[in-house]
Amino acid sequence: MQRSFTLGAILALAASALAPAAGAAEKPSTYPDRPIRLMVPFPPGGGTDLVSRTMQPALQQRLGQQIVIDNRGGAQGVVGTQIAASAAPDGYTLVIAEIGATALAPALIPNPGFDVVKDFEPITQLITQPYIMSIHPSVPAKNLGEFVKLAQAKPGALNYGSGNVTAHVMQEVFFRTAKISLVHIPYKGSGPSVAALVQNEVQTIFSGPGAAIPQIKAGRLRAIAVTTIKRSRELPEIPTLDESGYKGFEISGWYGIMAPAKTPKAIVNRLNSDIVAVLTTGETPKILAARGYDPAPTTPEAFTKYLRSEVARWSKAVKDYGIKSIE
Repeated sequence: MQRSFTLGAILALAASALAPAAGAAEKPSTYPDRPIRLMVPFPPGGGTDLVSRTMQPALQQRLGQQIVIDNRGGAQGVVGTQIAASAAPDGYTLVIAEIGATALAPALIPNPGFDVVKDFEPITQLITQPYIMSIHPSVPAKNLGEFVKLAQAKPGALNYGSGNVTAHVMQEVFFRTAKISLVHIPYKGSGPSVAALVQNEVQTIFSGPGAAIPQIKAGRLRAIAVTTIKRSRELPEIPTLDESGYKGFEISGWYGIMAPAKTPKAIVNRLNSDIVAVLTTGETPKILAARGYDPAPTTPEAFTKYLRSEVARWSKAVKDYGIKSIE
């Protein structure tokens, strides 16, 4: 028996065969089916790199795919963040967000090449951290008060380093509060800035705990203050800036993770679920805590709200303190 079809029926069948199933773009049923690139917009050895590599094994296990860490330092984290912003929104390129590149740089660079609010899908916050103020052991100061007196007596004689825009702005804010003047020397990440302090190229830095704590415990650096309102769990003997006479001075660093804008919501949710699990179960949160980081996972919505508040906060700080540029 021979069947006959009208031209309209044939076209309808062809269209239905070619059209994706309803909601296919939102259903990551096979996601991920290849390695995922995680952009770390700073060189190896710094805090963003350390946190990423600490999470990497457990996250690979949960996702069933390799996580390829791609360190792209430059312009205080802006270069790597730009690359991620222009990547395909398919869940195979993610980027570590940190306070400097996402909240501070846009306030200091007229056209950073991305808008953190419009060009990204926030997935989750990862950690919070104190910044540690350290000095070289050769500096004749045993505490913050002695260091400030030394710097006040010798304006412009001491150098300070920064590995990212966050550390740079934090130090500028503190130095202006303390009425001291130091010469700034920029580095391309926290790892290089800590190494510079160990070598006495600079006499002080603010840095995250990951790169600094091992050098402090080895006696190659002297910690004199932390920037959070509470003391560091890993350095309980080191006073806060608030305790050292600078009442109310408190800044916490943070990292998060984002995908390019228009990444399907189902993929964002899948990544959020797995990353939150990595940060709250197993050995990963213990390892992070031992290195001075406090896991702080959130929902995508909560991280989006927090990002926007940080952009507003730091834009105001840059304006209020008259900070004009970054190096």
